[in-house]
Parts: sequence; structure tokens; C-alpha cells
Amino acid sequence: MIKFFRNIRKQLLGEGKTSKYFKYAVGEIQLVVIGILIALQINNWNENRKLESSKHKLLLALKKELVNNKNAMDDYLLEMHKSNAKFNKVLLYSVGQYNIPTDSLKYYLSNMVYGRTLSLLNSVQEEAINSGKFELLNDSLKQTLSQLKDYTNSRNYVQEQGIDMYYFKSDKQTDKLINSLYMSPVVPDELSNHPLIPTHPDLILSNSELSVLLKDADTYLTLNKIYLTHIADEVWVKHGLFRITNNTIELIKKELNAYD
Repeated sequence: MIKFFRNIRKQLLGEGKTSKYFKYAVGEIQLVVIGILIALQINNWNENRKLESSKHKLLLALKKELVNNKNAMDDYLLEMHKSNAKFNKVLLYSVGQYNIPTDSLKYYLSNMVYGRTLSLLNSVQEEAINSGKFELLNDSLKQTLSQLKDYTNSRNYVQEQGIDMYYFKSDKQTDKLINSLYMSPVVPDELSNHPLIPTHPDLILSNSELSVLLKDADTYLTLNKIYLTHIADEVWVKHGLFRITNNTIELIKKELNAYD
């Protein structure tokens, strides 16, 4: 093709048709420029298509991760609420505003601490941030995902404080109280690798001793501190994490509708 154009230019010069030569040269330059522009346009189209494909895959992955988290929170909130309701009745008994048969009281005590933790997935969002794909998302979705991450980090901090207080920073008196009240969280059968350790005989109380201990003011203060930590977690998850997760899923669904 280049040789063909070169021959035409030589022919025009050889015939002394200078004006036609310059017109032809200008036309040839225009054709080259148009060709370059078309090539750039095709390249841009291909790049945009690749970016849209990456964005689509990211949206699907984020939606799947968040739906899994939402389902996990549903289960967690259901069981946490049941445990907190039992804890609430024990505290009402402690202050003399609720009467509970001894068998029911012991059942509430042994089931008022929910033993499972809430583990939420975030690998898709973290990978998107680290790879730069996070910038493919619109501003509204990026803002909501960032807010969700902040809420998750704050909730994890609150939960860690509660775990530290309950398991690691309690004093000997509190440890004795927790064991005497049968408050050790029940380990689910599918997670238990060893036989359940029974309560030490010296910590086992008679029904009357149990009632007196529960109605003691110091016992109430200790239990109320633990209860407030659990209530804070339930509220944080329900009205913070769950709400924002659900809103984020709806935003992603609207984005995905554009690909249908």
C-alpha cells in the first residue's frame, strides 16, 4: 500500500503536476490521520469493554459476598436475640421484678451467653481496593462500601472489648461467679472436640444459694455489665451492619440491571 502511494507521488512529480502532488499529499495525510483515529477509537472501545466486563464481575462477586454476610447476620441476630432475652429475664429476677422456677432459671443462665462469633467476609472488597478495581464503581456505591467497612471495624472493636472483659480481663471473683451461675457458653456438638468439663464441686450451689447470689447487688452489677456489651453488639449488628449491608446489596442490584 505504501509503495502504491509512493508510485503515484513520483508519477505526479515526473509529470510536473506540482499542485496536484501537494493536494494528493494532503489527502494522503488526512487518510493516515483518519486511520489512526479509527484505530484509537477501536482500541478505546476494546478497553472500555474490558473495564465494563471487570466491573460486572466485581459487582457479582461483591453481591455474593454481601448476601452471604447478610444470611450470616440473620442467623446470628436470631440466636443473639434469644440469648439476650434470657439474660434480660435473669436481670429482672436479680432485681426482684420477675419470678422464675429454679429449673427455668438454670436454663436461662446456661443459655444467656451466645457462644458463637459473627465472622463477616470482606476479601472481595479488599482485593478490589488493593488492585485498583474499586475505582470502577460509582461514587454512591464506593461511599456505601466504605461506610460498611468502617462500621465493621468499629463493631469488631466493640466485640473485642466485650470478649476481653468476659474471658481475659475478669478477676477471680468474676470467674467464680460466672462458673457458679453456669454461664460458660455452650459449645455446639459439631464444634466440640473434647468432653464437656463439668462445674467444680466447690462452685455448685443449692437452689437457695443460687437465688441469694443472683439477687446480690454486686452480682447484678457484674451481670449487667456483660449484658450491656451483648445488647450493644445486637444493636450494632441489627441497626448498623445489617442495614448498611442490605442497602449496599440494593445499590449493586441497580447497577447490575444495566447489564441485563
